[in-house]
Amino acid sequence: MLTLKLLLLPLLLLLAGATSAHDLVGVLQGEDDLLKDLRLYVTTLERKARSTRLVLEDALARLEESQIDPTAYVESPLNAFSMVRRMHMDAGKILNYLKEDPTADLQHIADYQLHIITEADLTKAAKRLLRQQQLKGLSEREVAQGLLGPQQYNASLSTADCVTLAQHLLKEGEGEQAKRWLELALELYDGTPERVYELLNIDSKSILRDIVDIHASRENWLGVRAALLQMLELAQDRQHILHLLDTVDLHFTNFEICRGQRQLPVSDSLRCRYNTESSPFLRLAPLKFEQLSIDPYVALCHNAIHENELELVIEQSRPYLKRALVDQGVAHKNRVTMDAAFDLNTSAEGLTLRQRLEDMSGFDLSHSDKLAVLNYGIGGHYSMHLDCWSSKDNAAYEAYISSNRIATILLYLNEVQLGGITSFPALGLGVQPIKGSALIWHNMNHEVECDHRTLHAACPTLLGNRWVATQWVDVNGQWRRKRCRRSCPN
Repeated sequence: MLTLKLLLLPLLLLLAGATSAHDLVGVLQGEDDLLKDLRLYVTTLERKARSTRLVLEDALARLEESQIDPTAYVESPLNAFSMVRRMHMDAGKILNYLKEDPTADLQHIADYQLHIITEADLTKAAKRLLRQQQLKGLSEREVAQGLLGPQQYNASLSTADCVTLAQHLLKEGEGEQAKRWLELALELYDGTPERVYELLNIDSKSILRDIVDIHASRENWLGVRAALLQMLELAQDRQHILHLLDTVDLHFTNFEICRGQRQLPVSDSLRCRYNTESSPFLRLAPLKFEQLSIDPYVALCHNAIHENELELVIEQSRPYLKRALVDQGVAHKNRVTMDAAFDLNTSAEGLTLRQRLEDMSGFDLSHSDKLAVLNYGIGGHYSMHLDCWSSKDNAAYEAYISSNRIATILLYLNEVQLGGITSFPALGLGVQPIKGSALIWHNMNHEVECDHRTLHAACPTLLGNRWVATQWVDVNGQWRRKRCRRSCPN
């Protein structure tokens, strides 16, 4: 915010050179701009003064209450926790807010030592309060109201207190109890925040976001949907929330597919046929293709892998199996499986299989990754993900195109006793593993962009083992080999 002296300087300079009516019109405009800036300056100061006065009145009310019997006041675990939280978390934010005003003499305030109350003090106060809740079997509401067993304290917890307790519990891995404290915080907030909440960046939307995160981490999509619908009533970023609700719907569809509640699609445009088109060799030995989707292209090739090839891939990969990783090489709960790389170029059987994969897909695999052999035990799964990625960096677009995965070939190496469905929730499609078959889909659309409709998952294996092998097909200029968007001929 400009000081009055700085605001007047341009006007004084203008007046010094004003001689004609034309110049005076400019002076008039300058005066108008000055008054607008002054009005904004005064409004800002008034708003800061009102906020500071409200904070001060709130603090003085607590101080007056504490002076009646200071010892008894701090002996209350609720008062003790709230006081430690305010000094450790709120005081710094309030002082920073005041320091934003350059006209105030805040040197004394700036020198105030807030490090006296540490994170360890806050953690200790939170643990003490939560320990009483656990030992006495109290609900979050009873604790917040000061009903600590037979004793009723003349104190209560605020929304900010409840949020801080929830944050502590999340650090301790107690997500369910943290969610209950957040739900109570939301109830206490009730659209009428305490006077300091604007400074502390606490509102109903931020509380609901934390609740959404907890539900999502536990894959409780009903809870996520309920919280998002509450956010939809409050938030301005409706499009973002509607997008999140669409994602939740995909999770529900995925669950239905994994439970076997979705059948293969039935459409007049889909065909079961012998493929003789992908390569000249298929004219002599065509492959059985079952179309599952035209756009994006998804097809199941039956009897694609011979028995001796299945055994070769499994047995030669078995000694090298290790926990599959994601992203930057870390194990994650969303991908529970073992994997190993298998080089198709090191044996005659491998080269024959690679040639057949090229024949059935119509793509050149010479620049693609090695075959990824995956073994899913009981409970093994891979949550919804894409095999391609998007790039918003124009400078990296060429590299993005050449290194992306235009298609995926998934080979089913064994019969799965129960579970292990390959799910495409955006397409409402689930594919049951059939030994010796190959599932092929195109990850990128005809604009050479990652097609988010190819979002897919490996449903949990419920009984037995699930052996599959994945061949990702790099682009490397092959996008012209993609099939046209049309149904196949009869």
